[in-house]
Amino acid sequence: MENVILVDEKDSVLGEVSREEAHKDGLWHRVAVVYLLNAKGEILIQERKDSPGFGFDHSSAGHVDHWESYLDAAKRELGEELGVYNVELKEVGDAEADEPKPHINKILRHKFKIFECIAEPGRLEPTEVVRVFWADPRKVWAEMQDDVAHQYCGGFKATLEVWLKAKGILWEF
Repeated sequence: MENVILVDEKDSVLGEVSREEAHKDGLWHRVAVVYLLNAKGEILIQERKDSPGFGFDHSSAGHVDHWESYLDAAKRELGEELGVYNVELKEVGDAEADEPKPHINKILRHKFKIFECIAEPGRLEPTEVVRVFWADPRKVWAEMQDDVAHQYCGGFKATLEVWLKAKGILWEF
């Protein structure tokens, strides 16, 4: 397993660390996120294999390896998880999530760079993805506000808010 980029609260690079150590010790590190869109304005949602029952997540996402940029990681993950290649990715914004996971003795502290593209999923990676489906992002956001079943991953909640604001769908008050 590759090392990830260790960063501070402002996303400045501090070095590299193993993903396991970053999660065990609650260290900030980078994740690239991609939202796939279709002509109806829906987003593709992925059900993660490693989070059954509460694993609805971004269309595609993954840790930025120590030798990669956010964009490189976004393209790699998009191909690996969803079989999508050679699409133009548009940068949308940044987010962060600080998620204690006491049931697995980890603290996930991720700095996200968010991208989007219009594409259809290809071959799904069966070791990571259970299924994918298209959904109205407004309805997903509404469901996230009362997610007592914890079906949505915390990072997905953080990045969807940024994506919705960037698209003019959600406003700050």
